[in-house]
Amino acid sequence: MEHFPIQKKLHTDVLEEKYGKIDARILKHDNEIREAHLVDPEGISRTYAVTFLNFDKENKELSQINSEIKGGGLIGETFRKHGYEVRKNVIDVYPIELPFWLKEDFHSDEDYAKARLSEFYARKEGDPVIYGTVVEIYHPDFRSSVVNEADIKQIQPSTEMFERAGIERMEIWNRLGETKDWDDLGERYSKAKQLSLPFVFRTRQKLEKHLLTK
Repeated sequence: MEHFPIQKKLHTDVLEEKYGKIDARILKHDNEIREAHLVDPEGISRTYAVTFLNFDKENKELSQINSEIKGGGLIGETFRKHGYEVRKNVIDVYPIELPFWLKEDFHSDEDYAKARLSEFYARKEGDPVIYGTVVEIYHPDFRSSVVNEADIKQIQPSTEMFERAGIERMEIWNRLGETKDWDDLGERYSKAKQLSLPFVFRTRQKLEKHLLTK
């Protein structure tokens, strides 16, 4: 079972190890949403990603980084280029039925793929920022649609729900990527986990609605 990289190594790093140079084929990028394919040298999509953008638009540096991403930059690589360390807070992993148009972009006959929902964290100094909530749907050749034990162990509450439960963002950042059990946070963790469920379901519905309108 391969672990999804949530710190240091980027998703695109892993893709490039298997398929060669990866480029972004952007379908949409406005103030609210980014939609892109991560394509290999043959033009085959290896990951379809939808990012619901929620960063501070008044932050000049983040706005500049966003402009570069909008112009074709890969999200993780662009932040890394600007001196940021990036991590991801995985909040859901589940199998999803592929619409016909995505099967075509994947050049695949498989009916299901694995979808991963995560918050994209970036930090240079001070508290980390969240660029957006990212949903990645993986080519079945890259990742099986089966949700495995390694996937389940990475699922955590959303940042908003962590904070509602009294767990600060810097504490979340420091723990991302650790193998230790978050249950040492006790009732605060249990509360955050419970509070996250409606958010996860709403985000799933938001994605499904987006896929159906294609």
